[in-house]
Amino acid sequence: MAKPRLFALDVDGTLLRSDGAVADETVAAIQHVRSRGVQVVLVTSRGAAALLPVASRLGMGSDDVFISAQGALTGSWTPTGRLLVEDQRPCPVGRAHLIVEVAVAAGFSVSWFTGEHWYVSHVDATIEAEIREIGVVPEVRVLLAEQVGPEKLMVISEPDEVGRLRDLADLLPAGVTVQVSNPNFLEITRSGVDKAAGLTRYCARRDIRLRDVVAIGDGPNDLGMFACVGTSIAPANARPEVLRAATLVTRSNDDHGVALALRALAP
Repeated sequence: MAKPRLFALDVDGTLLRSDGAVADETVAAIQHVRSRGVQVVLVTSRGAAALLPVASRLGMGSDDVFISAQGALTGSWTPTGRLLVEDQRPCPVGRAHLIVEVAVAAGFSVSWFTGEHWYVSHVDATIEAEIREIGVVPEVRVLLAEQVGPEKLMVISEPDEVGRLRDLADLLPAGVTVQVSNPNFLEITRSGVDKAAGLTRYCARRDIRLRDVVAIGDGPNDLGMFACVGTSIAPANARPEVLRAATLVTRSNDDHGVALALRALAP
């Protein structure tokens, strides 16, 4: 295949190892393809704040754009840690409040992502686990008092309570996009907003054809990207449905799968 113009990289389970670190081999491979004139864009369900240490590790600056919050926020971090927003697609605040009411009544903590901020309705065991995973501490706030809609709402269940999470998804109002990332993570954005839509808008602004894009991801919320780009790659640790949908399969995230794919396609 011809050398791609852009690599769209999922973060958790793809770019990051299972221990949450970025391998030296991955850093070197990203630096290599960027030196070859190929863009690298992180496309993730993470909020912007959780991307700052990853972007710093990869040597990304204010010109290196990421797509976060499940496609709802496109921006970059300056070397001093200031968020530069390029595109923002928040949920209507009234609909977000309704979702918070329904989820909290069902016994879940709700995460509210807006810009560089991560707010939660309350801290429970699932939020504590997420703090350990991403190294960011949220602020507890009265979410129903927020006056500006979030880019993304997130609800996490305990691993053995995924059925309750699915039941909650059935109760959510129309007019939002609801997707599963990890099996027990529910990602909620405004209607029409997801990773694929965020990537499509980014490429249109820069006159990049989607057929010249390679997307690498491991979760069901990456399948939209897989369907719209020229080449899709799944690491060996990806979910079965993602492995089936991928154009190519690379090694796992713990075996330098992303680095191998980048060097193979942009030697």
